This record gives sequence, structure tokens and C-alpha cells, in this order.
Amino acid sequence: MKLKLLSLVMLFLSISLSAQISPIQIQKSEIGKDQKKDTKLSFTADDGNGGFVSARMYYNGSGKARGYYLEHYDASLELVKEYDYEIDHSSIKNLFIKDGQLHIIEYKRNREDKTNDYNLLSSSLADFKFTTKKIFSISRKKVKKPFYLPIVFGITNASKIDHDPTGEVYLSDNRKFITFNFDIKDDKEETHLVKVYNNDLELVFENEFKQDGVKDAFFNYNSLTIDNNNGDVFFLGKQYEGKARKKKGKANYKYKLYKLNAKGTKELSFNTEENFVGSMELINDDNNLVGVGFYSEKNDFRYKGTVYYNINKENFSIQASSFNPFTKQFMIDKYGEKRGEKVSKKGKELSNLTYRGLHIDDNENVYFTAEEYFVQAHSTKYGTTYTYHYNDILACKINSSGKMEWARNINKKQVTQGKAVDYYSYLSTVKDNRVIILLNGSDKVKKLKDDRIRFDDKRVKKLSLYLVEILPNGDFNYEQLVNNEESKVTYKVSEGVVTDDFNAVVLEGSKGKNTRMIKLTL
Repeated sequence: MKLKLLSLVMLFLSISLSAQISPIQIQKSEIGKDQKKDTKLSFTADDGNGGFVSARMYYNGSGKARGYYLEHYDASLELVKEYDYEIDHSSIKNLFIKDGQLHIIEYKRNREDKTNDYNLLSSSLADFKFTTKKIFSISRKKVKKPFYLPIVFGITNASKIDHDPTGEVYLSDNRKFITFNFDIKDDKEETHLVKVYNNDLELVFENEFKQDGVKDAFFNYNSLTIDNNNGDVFFLGKQYEGKARKKKGKANYKYKLYKLNAKGTKELSFNTEENFVGSMELINDDNNLVGVGFYSEKNDFRYKGTVYYNINKENFSIQASSFNPFTKQFMIDKYGEKRGEKVSKKGKELSNLTYRGLHIDDNENVYFTAEEYFVQAHSTKYGTTYTYHYNDILACKINSSGKMEWARNINKKQVTQGKAVDYYSYLSTVKDNRVIILLNGSDKVKKLKDDRIRFDDKRVKKLSLYLVEILPNGDFNYEQLVNNEESKVTYKVSEGVVTDDFNAVVLEGSKGKNTRMIKLTL
């Protein structure tokens, strides 16, 4: 299908929307039909021959996960093999392909032994006949799990649990190392267990580390990343001081970074120079370890600009750090020229930003994107409904010395009460120093004052697929890739997956029980 180009000549210097985006190869599978209407693309793995294996979780009518559709597509996006993996107190935590074998890391609850079991399911790509090998088990008494008692105002331990109670499972970018992360029960001290295996399922190291004298309520786990070369794990958390989460007018915490490996644990603490930093994310490549986030002069829930830390992996010290306020160009993108200037002078800060993409290029530049996302609750005598807002996208580039080279705001307005969640938000990646953003929107891109644009929502069946490309200098273009009138499905951009080699993006599309996969080679 020919691509439809929407050209818009922008007068403002740094928005060059009249140019076409870089060439994109689009491949689509045949339309298929699922027995289940609701599915979610959870994982993909490259097969080494231009194809991939995908795992799509499916649900029953009440929204409970019931299994996964495993599908192998070749380089032409022809469906080669499929398999229905049903779950029974189990789930797929991750998957990878090695030497023509598909390997699935499975979590399974063992009621008899009262353990959480982690297994490796392996099969040739040719037949999907799986064998099972236990990796390890962990007592359910040792791992925290959530509870909720709806008594008056509700009693819960959710604030004391760091992420997935069945354990987080990460693969290194090169798929050579597998990391398991658990939040361990300890009433006196925040405790985590990290186990790292190579892709032959040989244990590289196991490390249980504690926050001395710090209880769970005063430590927030932020981020984890794995070194491709040796499997070292870097773990970032936020520790509150003085046994209090708040201190009037001040940031009452410090960030703690841990380096975990077979030799033990190294620890690095750093403050935020009197600024508030709600959270940070880690990213690393062969040479760099970087932490980025947003900072505020007011509180943890406002955002004045970006914070950046570059850490030397070898001597485990901070090489560079910076706090960059949002640029004038960013404020114009978001508010328009006159209003943007007024907002800047008043010192107004942003709110409701959620991280969505983090990337580092060969020149040690860091790119990250975030979304203005929030939820509104509406209570009546009949119950409570929730409205989900997926609004503007922030994208920025920070160089290796910590200087912000540019920041852009992509205006977007999407609102749903839940049914369209999978189709809203966006997916971002980086290719050849270009930020690629995929999103859905109405056929007509709205023109705003000061030669700006905005992507608006529409009924799911009427959404078209767009690609926004931000060039190395910060200028951006956009193009409509798939028009809703010519497509039998709508693509779930928020669930898209970047391929192992970072050269392509895979999206699942659906309308009713119709389903289709699309691969965009960048």
C-alpha cells in the first residue's frame, strides 16, 4: 500500500514538516481471526533470518489472562507456526531465541510446595514441541505479595512492594544475560534478591542486598539495567531520610546506585542539589551508565526540566551531571509563542509526566521521551469510573557532557474510559540519531496557533497510524503511514515492540476478532 503523505508547511524555523520522513519499509501479515477478542502483544524475539516469534496474551470475557498465542512469522510476515500456550497460575516472563531454539522463561505457582517456580520451556522453531527445565524456586513466604482489605478507607501494603510480586525478569540488550529481581520480605530493612544467569542458564551470580536500617516504606526502587559485557547489574533506588517521606520545602531523600556482580556490591550515593527529583531511569551501553529524569524547584510531582547523571562504570563515580530547564522552543511547541513566554516568566512547571522511552546512541547522546498522562476518577452512587488522559509527548536529546541540545513537545490529546487504552499513548525508539515516534490519531491533524499542530483522538475504528521523526538537530517531520479507511485493523501502538536489533518495530492490529501484525523497518 502506498504511503499517504500529509505535508504541512510550517513557518516557524525549527519545524520543517514539509519534508518527507526517512524511508520506512512496511510489511503486513494476512488478516487472521482469534478465538479471543482481547489480546496484548507481550514479547517478540528475532529468529535470525529476518522473521520473529511473538507472544500475545489473551483474556477471557471478564478480563482475566488465560494464555498466550505464540506465532512465528518469517521475513515476509507469513505465519509459519502457531501454538496456544494456556496458563494455569503461570505466565510468560520473557523469551529469547538461540541456535534455532525458542526459549520461554515461565513463572508458575507451585501450590503443593508453596513456592514460585521459574522454568525454561524450550522448543525447536520448526515444531513448537516444548520441554521443561526448572531454573530455580523461591518460597512464597520469602517474596512480598500485595493484599487489600476494603475496610472503611481500605488497608493495603501496595506502597511497600517494588514492582511485580512474581518477580521481574530482564534480558540484556544482547540477550546474553537473564536477570531476576525480587522484593524480599523483611520487616526491618528493605531487601532485594537479584539472580543473573547466562543464556545457557548457568548462574553467573546471586546477590541479596539490604538497605541498612531503612524500612520498605522509606525506599523506592526506581530502575535496573544490565551490562551486556559481563552481566553486572546496576540498581537505582531513592532513600528517604529521617524516617519521613516528606520535609517541608526540601527534598528529603538521596539516590542510591548499586553495582552488583559476583564480587559483591558497590554503592554510590548522590543528592539532587536542593532540587526535587521524583524518579529516575537507568540506561547503559558498552561504555556508559546514565541516569535521567525530571527535576523541580517545587515538589516531586512537578517538572521544570531534566536531570542527568553520567557514571563511570569502572571506578563507579559520577563523571558529569546537569539540571537543564526546558528550552524556549519546547515552551513554544507546547503553549504557543506568547503564552509560552508568559508561562516561563511565571515559573510554571509541568505535571503528570510518565517515562515511555530511553535510548543512547553511538556518540553517547541520550534521548528520552515522556507522556503527559493522568487518570481522573468519577464517583457516583452507582460506582466509580475512570477516565484516562494520554496527552502531549516530550522528547529531548542530552549530549555526553550533560547539555540539553534540544527539547520538543508533540501536541496530542487522547481521552478514553478504558476501551481504547491499547490504541492510545505511543511507542518511541531511536534509529541513526533520529527519534521515531509512532502514534494513532484522527485523519485530520489539527492546526494550532503559531503554526503548531496537534494529534487528536477519534473512535478506535477511525484511528490512523502516524510516524513522527525528530531529526538530529531537533527539527521534526511527520507522515501518515496507515489510513483507517484503507485498513481492516487499528494498531496498538502502546504495546508495540522494538526488534532485538533495534532496526524495526512490530505492532499488533485488531478490530473485533480480526488481527494482523505489521512490521516497520526503520
